[in-house]
Amino acid sequence: MKPIIQSIKVSLFLVLAVGLISAESLPPAENYQIILSWSSFGSELEAALVEPNLSSGVGITLPGSVPGKTPGGSATASGDISDSPEITKEIFTIKRFKPGIYQIWVKNKFMEEAFGNDDFFGDDEEVFKNSNAQVTFYDNDRLIKSIRINPDAVGRVWLAAELDGSSKTITEVNETYPKLRAIFGNVIDAVTGNPLESALVIVKNRDTKETVGRTVTDARGQLSVSVDHGPYVVYIGKQQYISERFETDVYQDFPSSVHAVLTKIIPSQDYRIVLTWGRHPVDLDAHLRGPNPGHEDFHIYWNRRTLIKGKKFLDRDDTSSFGPETITIHGLDPGIYHYTVHNYSGRNLTSGDALSRGNVSVRIYNGDKLLKEYRMPPGTSGNYWKVFDINGETGQIIDINQTGFQSDPEQL
Repeated sequence: MKPIIQSIKVSLFLVLAVGLISAESLPPAENYQIILSWSSFGSELEAALVEPNLSSGVGITLPGSVPGKTPGGSATASGDISDSPEITKEIFTIKRFKPGIYQIWVKNKFMEEAFGNDDFFGDDEEVFKNSNAQVTFYDNDRLIKSIRINPDAVGRVWLAAELDGSSKTITEVNETYPKLRAIFGNVIDAVTGNPLESALVIVKNRDTKETVGRTVTDARGQLSVSVDHGPYVVYIGKQQYISERFETDVYQDFPSSVHAVLTKIIPSQDYRIVLTWGRHPVDLDAHLRGPNPGHEDFHIYWNRRTLIKGKKFLDRDDTSSFGPETITIHGLDPGIYHYTVHNYSGRNLTSGDALSRGNVSVRIYNGDKLLKEYRMPPGTSGNYWKVFDINGETGQIIDINQTGFQSDPEQL
């Protein structure tokens, strides 16, 4: 999602999202540096590194504008460094990687929504363009990647990139947002992938149950709700669609995103399976095996789109993060249906738990109801996940939850 938004002066937030993998499997850092540089003229930038706190789930913040280090000493910050009157830098050095995904954010040093007015800084759309903000990654003095803010970007906060702490893989994001403490998102159709306009969005605090925001999606299916720090549940509904709920938290001064997928109400004899995930891994595939009366059992996935009973079962294949991958069973037949998720982008992996850290969700619908949702347990090793079976005679959904490694999709 890339909202159209207003621009102001900017500053950086570097965030590490929590993941679960053993420290022994993490790559050594030694001297891994992430450097934010910007034009000092007309810009005031500030940096912070947020490390994961496995006990509470709320990260530990390391400011970048002053020298410092995390409590365990796994990362340090340089404070502001002026190489010249025109250029300022802030440098983070990661000495030991933490499990999870590092995110690099940019925002205004003095921009606090405590001012109570989102328009406090006006419509200065030239700030991002003139800041020349750039984030550069070095591994032991070797340049790995450099990301410069889009010269046409407008907005109040910029998500530059994400860094996987287990593999050192850098993903360029380059998205801007209009607010710091807010929930943004987009809503799309599970079958077509098209944006859904005029979907009703209600945001409630999970603790107090208080409704804190209400809106409808625009023509691009996008939503935006300003919130304070806290835990939230987002309810999304639209006529002729099955309503959904999503949980999200806002605990740091950067936005939270919801990528929502709604499915239309389907015939009572049909079953629809919707796979969604996060930005990582990039490409997941849904596999379904099952009975095909008068023929051998079928195996449906992106490379096998055979019609079953004259109908298409694989509705949508996605190859670029988030999903959805959607399969519809048009009436059950006697036999057993097997559903599996495969990390296609990590198909050659023989170890690791990247799939389990992908916020993978599998939802099963029948008629106008969500029957069941599965989430892969974090920290589970494997690049495939056998999720469930369906008994074609009774409609019973049978939990499987088995994982392993397989490079050949035909074998799943």
